[in-house]
Amino acid sequence: MKTSTLLLLCFFLSHLLLAQTTSQDSLQALLKTAKDTSRVNVLLELSKAYNGSDQPKAISYAKQALADSRVHQFPKGEAYALKSLGLAYVSEGNYPEVIRYWEQSLAIFNKLGDKVGASNMLSNIGVIYSIQGWEAKAIEFYLKSLKKAEESGDKLRIATALLNIGAEYYNNPTTLDKALAYYLRALPLSKEIGDQTTLGTLTVNIGEIYFAQGDHKKALGYYQEALKILNAAGAKDKVAYTLNNIGKVHAARGDLPMALEQHQKARQIANSVAAKLEEAQALNYIGQINLKLNQANQALATFQRSREIATSLGANYELKDAYAGLAQSFQKLSDYQQAYQYQSLLLGIKDTLYNAETKEKINNLEAAYQNEKKQSQIDLLTKDSQLKQASLQRQQVFRNALLAVLGLIIIIAVVLFFNIRNKAKANKLLQHKNEEINAQKEELATQRDHLEKTYNNLVNTQDQLVQSEKMASLGQLTAGVAHEINNPINFVSAGIESLRANFTDIMEVAKGYFQLKPGADNTQQLQQLEKLKQELEVDELIDESEQLFSSVKNGATRTKEIVKSLKNFTRLDEDNLKKANLHEGLDSTLVILNNQLKNRIKIVRNYGDLQEVNCYPGQLNQVFMNILNNAAQAIPDEGTIAIKTYADDDYAVIKIRDTGMGMSEEVKKHIFEPFFTTKDVGEGTGLGLSISYGIIEKHKGKIEVESRPGEGTEFTIRIPLQFTPASQGLKLETVS
Repeated sequence: MKTSTLLLLCFFLSHLLLAQTTSQDSLQALLKTAKDTSRVNVLLELSKAYNGSDQPKAISYAKQALADSRVHQFPKGEAYALKSLGLAYVSEGNYPEVIRYWEQSLAIFNKLGDKVGASNMLSNIGVIYSIQGWEAKAIEFYLKSLKKAEESGDKLRIATALLNIGAEYYNNPTTLDKALAYYLRALPLSKEIGDQTTLGTLTVNIGEIYFAQGDHKKALGYYQEALKILNAAGAKDKVAYTLNNIGKVHAARGDLPMALEQHQKARQIANSVAAKLEEAQALNYIGQINLKLNQANQALATFQRSREIATSLGANYELKDAYAGLAQSFQKLSDYQQAYQYQSLLLGIKDTLYNAETKEKINNLEAAYQNEKKQSQIDLLTKDSQLKQASLQRQQVFRNALLAVLGLIIIIAVVLFFNIRNKAKANKLLQHKNEEINAQKEELATQRDHLEKTYNNLVNTQDQLVQSEKMASLGQLTAGVAHEINNPINFVSAGIESLRANFTDIMEVAKGYFQLKPGADNTQQLQQLEKLKQELEVDELIDESEQLFSSVKNGATRTKEIVKSLKNFTRLDEDNLKKANLHEGLDSTLVILNNQLKNRIKIVRNYGDLQEVNCYPGQLNQVFMNILNNAAQAIPDEGTIAIKTYADDDYAVIKIRDTGMGMSEEVKKHIFEPFFTTKDVGEGTGLGLSISYGIIEKHKGKIEVESRPGEGTEFTIRIPLQFTPASQGLKLETVS
């Protein structure tokens, strides 16, 4: 969860709100007399003063500053005016406009050679991409910002870039150590420049790493230390963010009242300084606690408010949590239609977030940056060595010339001759080296463009393949359920038609009996009715109707079982951490796959005494579906699939063994790699087991496989009985 991306911005705005009245009045007075570039600077200050309290005025003053800068040909003022326009639109959540203005500002700073301003813009653009869930794009801009900051020697920008890169690494559980390393690099810089706001943010983020690793005591210590620093600095938005984290620790410890108190404080503070992102985060945490306390109506109202704020900001991570909470709330209130709608929205927004190649691009960008940095250092050292060598040669020539003065004029002439010749050689050598360096730069630029184009092609291809895999799974699920539900529905349909016919004949006799009058001579009518009963075979119709009722009941019961299994498999709350029965998930998956298994494959269940597991049940059901489906396809004719479960220390263990064809060691090495498949073209994308591997890693579990050709395959899955996910934040820099 990107929770601290707007911290510095919100602090900046809240600081402005405290002194708005005085600054706005004095600036308005200055504006009446200011001219030319001085007027531009006053307009920029007015835009800052109104930012956070009156956005239309903030935008208007920034646009006036932009127009005046262009009239007076004041490029630096133009760059800062574009920056101010972007900041004003951040508060409105209009991120396309923000990026458009900031990219124009960046271009002007680059043209002016202002590396500090360019670093500032690169970092801010990266934060906007991060808020929208585009981690790879964000990392690309952070690395560029870090490079510019190092070239300029600006320690504040270096610390900011390091902090933001660390925050991105935090969002992957496998790179927490890298995140901590970047934070520790930024920490001494923050202390050196005396930036208490940045220091407090770093302290919070380090605490979050310890929270993610399960060390709640150490995490709480860092949060409390950060709270002191940020309160002293007056950074109220960051104080709200820190209180949210303290609330998470109390919730993890089971102290829900204390957790609720911290989150409510965070919401109040965030609301007082217009820190909308932190307010949305606090609302999501409060809603989750309401659900745990079985306060579904309160949770519903809380999540709806969070959704409104997150939508206005375009904050995808907060919007994802709000959708998940709304789906849970409606489900608890038995409004399954609304729950399904929000579950669908949740699945849609997830597609914009993490994917398998994001981590790879981050690592590639960092490696490219480090290589480019090292190459620049090598080039500089080589050039410096060549210059020193040329200098030594000139010194030697000069020394020889002094000695030659004491000798003959002929010797002096000879020395001068050699001096001139050596200089020519040195100049020629330097020219040759410069040409080689320029050629290498051009080649590197060409390779970089080629790599970027190749990467974009790979991203597009991956998106298409992932969508193909989803559609294939959906088609398989639909076909299986349709086939399974068809037979019981036919029983019900046919039984109803037969019952209607029987009921018509029986009612014909019953109406005759209803017309009989008590006390009258009904002998003739009774004889006619008895004859009619024999003709219509009423007794046989009654017996047959009883059998039909039983058949209809059996069909309806079977349909109910299939629908229940389908509901258990899809799990409306699949992206929410909760206690789940793994046996129910396995059984539901087997029902969905029954069309592929029946009359061909025998299922042997050996379920152990397994407690409910803290997990994402819908995602684990997807893992079971992929493995069981592969097992069924690996058995050409008849065979057996055996499922065994048991508890081993702090893990739940699931073993799935089939009597299929098995696989070679070479194939086994690659089965978890994306796009690797042994199926024919058109039958699979090779993403099923790769996705399953990622889901098990997300649960901090393990998945292993044992297989031999002709002897079948066995998958072993180990899931922790207790599992807690974590989140991290970023820093948006707004000061010039």
